[in-house]
Order: sequence, then structure tokens, then C-alpha cells
Amino acid sequence: MKWKLLIALLIIVLMTAGCTEKSQESGSSTSAQASGIEDTQEISNSEAGVPIDSVVFSRTGALLTLKDETEISEIRIYSGDSQIESLDIEKTEAQAFFAFDWDPETLYRFEVITSTGASSTLEVYAPEKPALKEEYTIELEDVTPGPIEKTSTNIDGATKFSPDSSYLAIGTHGGSLKLIEVETGEEVWEKQLVEGIADARIADIEFSEDGKRLFVGEDSPDAYLYCFDLNGTEIWKFGAGEELGSDLKYMPAMKKIKLDSEGNIYVAASRACGYIGEKYKYLGRVYSFDSEGNLRWKFPESELMDSGVTWIDATPDGKYAAFGTTCFTKADKWKDGTVHVLNGNTGEEHWSYKIPPVEPFFDYSAIWYSTQITQDGERLITMTSDGRAFLFNNSRIIETGTPEIAWQQNISTPIVVSGVPIYGSANYAYIVNDTLIFSIGSTFSKDKNNDAPFEHPSGNSLFAYDYDGNLLWKWRLDGYAGECARNDRYLVIPIAQNLVTEDRSVHGVYVFDVSKSGGASSRLSQIYNTEGITVAADVSSDGRYIAALEAPARLEDGTVLGEYRVHILT
Repeated sequence: MKWKLLIALLIIVLMTAGCTEKSQESGSSTSAQASGIEDTQEISNSEAGVPIDSVVFSRTGALLTLKDETEISEIRIYSGDSQIESLDIEKTEAQAFFAFDWDPETLYRFEVITSTGASSTLEVYAPEKPALKEEYTIELEDVTPGPIEKTSTNIDGATKFSPDSSYLAIGTHGGSLKLIEVETGEEVWEKQLVEGIADARIADIEFSEDGKRLFVGEDSPDAYLYCFDLNGTEIWKFGAGEELGSDLKYMPAMKKIKLDSEGNIYVAASRACGYIGEKYKYLGRVYSFDSEGNLRWKFPESELMDSGVTWIDATPDGKYAAFGTTCFTKADKWKDGTVHVLNGNTGEEHWSYKIPPVEPFFDYSAIWYSTQITQDGERLITMTSDGRAFLFNNSRIIETGTPEIAWQQNISTPIVVSGVPIYGSANYAYIVNDTLIFSIGSTFSKDKNNDAPFEHPSGNSLFAYDYDGNLLWKWRLDGYAGECARNDRYLVIPIAQNLVTEDRSVHGVYVFDVSKSGGASSRLSQIYNTEGITVAADVSSDGRYIAALEAPARLEDGTVLGEYRVHILT
């Protein structure tokens, strides 16, 4: 009997150990899947391939990294028991990017098949939001940082992806132009356009629609607009310096470049001349060229405007061109704060509208970088620097001949705090699909003897409206937002310093997915922080790459924060 009891006890012990081991294996697998840890599995009837080391989900797909380089034949993606995507690779790689639309918090199985038929798999849950990964950085020239207390002295620059996302053009504060192959990070060529002149720089960059030509605007004594091919060969150039005048302190600039679908170019050229007596003086003119550099028209035809033009927009068909004027005091003839809509083919003015100032705080109005027209030419939006946003019904104005405001939003207009009038400077406006986005910048005081004691409630924020003027969402950025980059889905915002809170942790780029529903928090997709201030950014047309231009800034104690470089992110 004793030996029977011993055998029974031994069987029970073995059964219990087996159940425990099975339970631990099951729990480990579930934990790995939930946390996104790799779990390589062998497919039956096939040789085990090189294990998948990791999967990183980005905005437009997933990056697979293998433990070793191997000749990849195909990658397959499964959701549940169904294969949802496949991609032929036929290359020897250690990494492969797979473009597909993934759903958050969904379990996916990735299978990598080699040229020998060997395969390996990895099951992993997609995250709630995509990751933002730095691929490499592009170091730029040495610069002398400006004081962080003034955004007007920030080291600047420009970045622009080619339409096919293959190249990135970089224009620097020192007047250098680089063309980078995006996939490898290799420099294709570099040109020094401006040499030996302090504060001369590249102001704007645009590619032609076919990606074969590059248009570059200077902030320099000559204020050249250049046209290069992809080899860096100069095709043509035009200088506005002769008309706008120049000296080393107040240089003219080709501030903004816009192209239509026929390849015609529209340029806003402007020069700040400083105070002459009691009045701040600006000069401005708008030019249009064909793709070969022939002047189509200029506005005004026979004189310069006595107000500045820092932005221009045009419809893709070239039917309309639109811009606004700016100044720091009342202009005499070409009034400050005026919206102009031109015939894009001839340069003749369809209509103009002078926006009155916000009295008693201002006796002038200024439009900086915000005048945008819808692609169909039906509507137009703009902002005045005092914090007001406007929509005009362009088609109705053309029909009736009577310019009028369709609606107005007082977003960051002056308020009085502790006896000091403050306002949020209204900078940029964008039309992304059917969403109108207004970007409010730093808080300033109208009292020359006092700095702003607090941030304006709407300062350093985004406000999104529909065409009827209904607020859709808003988001506080906590730092100064430069010119945003956008494609059909993403809005990428470079963030520089906060002049009031002096919070240095906010510098970087914010990425919003405007295709998402809900409020701003559901649309905020990614944040990438930089040590220095981020002064420019761009997003590739396919949404895979982001370029963030970081610039150094000097703190009050002389410490330099950050470096002059471009971060390439995926």
C-alpha cells in the first residue's frame, strides 16, 4: 500500500508542476503582448528566420528592426487571423519601414520572410499614440546666439522637403543652402549664397510641384529670389534690392514664396526701414514670375507701398493672389492692416479692405503672416497682430463689389492686468482641409515702461474654427510658435521660448493629427523636445519625416542653450 501512495503523490506533484509551468508561460506571453515586448514565434513547417528585435509605430506605419542584417523577401502584417498588408522588399536590410494605417491599442502580428523561405514573427500591441524617433541630425554652421529674452533676435533658418519626400533643403541664418538626401542623411550639395554680411540669411524655400526646381528667397542687401535645379545649378535669379533700397542695418527680403499649379511664382518682398522721425517706415511690393523667371506683373505697378508685406498666398489655379500689409505706425498711402486680393494672372486688384485698429490701445493695425485663401478661392482668412481673427467671403465680395467682414473673433485682444494693458500677438493662420487654425504667440505689453506681468489667457495657443466661426478646439502651446508645417493630415509646430514664464522645457515640435475627431488632446499626436529653441519645421508630403530646426539662445548669465542643427524625425 505504501508504494501505491508514493506513486499517487508523485503523479500529483508532476501534474501540479506542469500546470504551473504552462500558466507561467501563458502569463508571460500576455504580459509581453500588452507591453509591446517582442515575442518571436516560429511558423510551423518553415525554418526559423532572423528574429525581429523591435517594432516602432510611427505616424504613417511601423519600423521593423531585426537582430541581424538579412535578405528580406517579404513582410506581412496580420490582425487576428487575417492578413491585412504585405510588402515585397527583396533587399538585404536590418531595418524595414512598412507604411500602413494602424489602429491604437490593437494587436498586430508581423512576419518577416527571407529569400530562403525562413520566417520569424512578432506579436505586439500598437500604442495609443505613435512614437517620434530621431533618425539623425544635420549640424549647421557656428552662429552667435541672440538673447533668449527677445524672439526678434532668434537665430533663424528654413527647411523644406521635396514633394516626393526624397530631399530636404535647408537655408541657414548665415546664408548657406544645403540639399540633403533624406533617406541617408548625405549632403548632395551646399552653396553659400550670402557671405560676409551679418544678419543676412535665407528667408524662405519652396520646391516646384514636380520637385525638379528649388526657389530660394534671401534676406540680404540684394534680396535675391533664386531658382536652382536639383544639381544646384542656378537657372535664374531676380533681386528686389534695387527697388526696395538697402543698407546693412535695414536689408530687404524676399519674405514669402508661393507657387501655383502652373509653376508661376508669387513673392512678398519687404523692407523695414526703422523710425524716420516719429514714424516707423516700411516698404513693400508683390511680384509674380513665370517658371523661367520672366516677370509677369508687380503690385503696385509704378510705386512701392509705404507698408510692409511679409506673406502671400495664391489659389492653385492662379486665379487669386492675396496678402495683407503691416507696419508699427500708421502708413500714409498704402494703409497698414489692409487685405488685398489680386487677379493672380494680371496683378490687378479685385478688392481691398482696411481693418481699423483696436482703440485706445493701438492707432494702427498690422497683418503679418496670416492671410490665407481657400484652394477654391471662396473664402479668405487673416489676423491682425492685436489678436483678432477674420473671415472674408471672397466669392461674394467679387460678385457684389462690396468688401465686408463675414465674421470676426477677438481671440487675444488687449486686456488690462494690474494696470498694464497686455495682448497676445497674433502671428500665423492656416487652412487645413476645412479647419481654420489661428496661432497666437507671445504676450506683450502696450505700456513701454512695463513688461507683461502675466501671460494673456490666449497667449501661446492654437484656436481652431469652422467656416461658420464656431470654435472646434484650442490648445495651449506654452511657448512661441513659429511658422507651422502641414500636409493633408498633420500640423507640425516649432516651439521657441516663452517670454513670460521663461519655461525652457517647452522647446521642440508639437505634432497634431487634424484628421482625428474630438478635442485638441485627441489630435495632439506627438511632442519632441529640444534643448535650444525650435525655430522652423517641415513635414514630408507622405507624413513619414519631420525636420525640426533647433537654434541656440543665450541666457542672461551668458550660458548658451542648444545647438544650431536640424533633427530628422520619423
